[in-house]
Amino acid sequence: MKFGQQENIRVKQQIVNGFFEQLKEQPFSEIRVAQLIKSAGVARVSYYRNFDSIEDILTFYLTCLVTRHHEQDEAKKIPRDHRRSTVKTRFLNAFLAFQEEEDRFKLLFDRGLSSQIYEFFTEFGTFLRSKRPDKANSLSYKHVFLFGGSFHVMMAWLQNGAKESPEEMAEFIVNSMPDSFFEKEQPVGK
Repeated sequence: MKFGQQENIRVKQQIVNGFFEQLKEQPFSEIRVAQLIKSAGVARVSYYRNFDSIEDILTFYLTCLVTRHHEQDEAKKIPRDHRRSTVKTRFLNAFLAFQEEEDRFKLLFDRGLSSQIYEFFTEFGTFLRSKRPDKANSLSYKHVFLFGGSFHVMMAWLQNGAKESPEEMAEFIVNSMPDSFFEKEQPVGK
């Protein structure tokens, strides 16, 4: 990565941090660019070079979270199949990723932004499906059911203080899913 790109990412992260500082102090609708850039410690031109609106900051933050999570899954070489064990591993990693951001998500919920978060993840799921030629034009009720249910469980878990471990929550989700959602486990060595 070139220095300019690193610097741009650093500035964006500063703006995200400033956004969350402002969100602690006031409702989302009352955040102003002047206050935001002061909290972020960046110039006004840096804000406008990177974002068109305050809403874009939330989208950038969520995109970074999801991208980081997917990169971690890829680095761990988690298969893309739908075996019970793989699905459980993917959910475990998702709960771990969200747990790291628990305070920020609680703040977003407290400020009434849960519908924007849900909309982001719904659009992101649609985007991911469009990248798979075998799934691009099909609406899978399984996918909608699983996504909606698991998203709301994850958000409720965070709102309730993430008392259960990510492992317990991944187990809960997987055990709540019908067997028809999973591929058959292949015996070892086959």
